[in-house]
Amino acid sequence: MLLKSLEFFLAVAESGSFSLAAQKMYTVQSNITSHVKKLEEELGVILFNRNNPVTLTNAGQQLHSYAVQMIALHNKAKKIFQEGDIDPNETIRLGSMETTAAIRLPQLLNQCMQQYPNLPIELQTHPTRYLLSAVQQGEVDCAFVASKYLIPELYSLPVWKEQLVLVCPKQQTHFPDVAKLAKTRFIAFRQGCSYRHAIELFLNDHSVPPSQIMEMGSLDGIVSCVELGVGFALLPKSYLNKVVEKVSLSCFELNTESAHFTTYLVAQSPETWGTNLKQFIHFIEQQFELKVA
Repeated sequence: MLLKSLEFFLAVAESGSFSLAAQKMYTVQSNITSHVKKLEEELGVILFNRNNPVTLTNAGQQLHSYAVQMIALHNKAKKIFQEGDIDPNETIRLGSMETTAAIRLPQLLNQCMQQYPNLPIELQTHPTRYLLSAVQQGEVDCAFVASKYLIPELYSLPVWKEQLVLVCPKQQTHFPDVAKLAKTRFIAFRQGCSYRHAIELFLNDHSVPPSQIMEMGSLDGIVSCVELGVGFALLPKSYLNKVVEKVSLSCFELNTESAHFTTYLVAQSPETWGTNLKQFIHFIEQQFELKVA
């Protein structure tokens, strides 16, 4: 069914006349008649009693309800896209690294909800490699990922700079030497995490062979294992600053390039965005006064 046909159908129903409907819709009566006839043929019913005035049949009354809803939805969708309004029925699927979700996002999302209280957001956490693939495949709408470089195939907005620190048990009072690093396991997120790759870069900077890596699924799990002396970890300094009074750890700053990462908000190209995603990314740009990288 064409929207134009439904508009003509409603015009006839409201005016009770094909000729008056033609005047209302600024067209000729034969055009109105043709569209109504096509509707009747498509649905296999008669929609109007051709009396004076024209009235709806039982089938016409049934279609009238649907036609009103369809036209209203069409106008609503058109208005939302043209005016960039928030659509409360469309959820932004936001991806994030575990560390960013724990450190950076609570305050940011709280500010976003204050500005856009009707904007629905669904957050899921995964390693960077997974998130990049999910954005490219359309499984998430945008994501916060860590990288040392721009991601040229995606819209990339640099948001935060993160410095990693070496996290050790409290009894480790000085920066571990090469021998200690070589025999100590590191605790990290699963494969695909940028900060896990940073461990390899860090060890390479100190000419240490690749370490045994123990995988954990959460920040709390990593920190707990380090506290118990299970191993070392590399974590963002911003995270340790937030939990320093709650944990018993020794932290050592790293001066190598491998310790510095940028968190990017990535998405597919802007012409693919719906209105909610446009509003969300515009909000992020405003918060940080950033431009597209």
